[in-house]
Amino acid sequence: MQSRFRVLIQQFRMSYLCSLSWCLWLLAPVLLLSACNILAPASYVVGGTGMNPAEHELDEMKTLVFVDDRKNVLPRTVLRVNLSEDISLLLLELDLVPGTVDPGDAMAMVRSRERNGQIMSIESIARDAGVKQVLFIEMESFGQLQRSADLRPNASCLVRVMHFGQGGRVYPTGDIEDPDGGTRRVSVQLREVAPSQMRSTADRRRIEASVIQQLAANVTKLFYKHDARDLGENLGIR
Repeated sequence: MQSRFRVLIQQFRMSYLCSLSWCLWLLAPVLLLSACNILAPASYVVGGTGMNPAEHELDEMKTLVFVDDRKNVLPRTVLRVNLSEDISLLLLELDLVPGTVDPGDAMAMVRSRERNGQIMSIESIARDAGVKQVLFIEMESFGQLQRSADLRPNASCLVRVMHFGQGGRVYPTGDIEDPDGGTRRVSVQLREVAPSQMRSTADRRRIEASVIQQLAANVTKLFYKHDARDLGENLGIR
């Protein structure tokens, strides 16, 4: 889990440096054209389109990130654990929660108790994991869109925050009868990949890991103020 943490942080740093380089490249013509108007254009380019506020602020308490994939859209079960771990690590790194439950332990506990077709409720999972706050994620899709001769890896999930010290669902706050069942859809789409780059098992797993890591980043952005520019489509495998 620590190695995955280092990989995530390294990717965030690389993304930041790439964004900064892009901004400086755009700024160069402005600097050449006018030395007396440097401050205003620089502020605009670096600031981009502004900041998006957090959609929900998590309570500062130990939290369980639980990924449900009852539709079996993920090609491998381990990707459920990877997504849960990546989000958990980002929540900790950003100081959004003081602690998290080990996702692998939580999923193993649920598997051992769901027998004969019985499905544990989110509240039961939270109680047995010893927490009141659960970030519950339901996988919706995972695959590749065909674009011309290339493929575009993508994924989507439905997110909700449950707080059983406050009566249940606290995010999103819309009608539970809405088409998404009171959830927030989060998606990711990476740039195109040639089919030749997905022939081997190692290649496919490398792309799957990239999709999972970016999906984790997009889910986490719901809970903190962040740059409004979406870099998701410019990241990933080329």
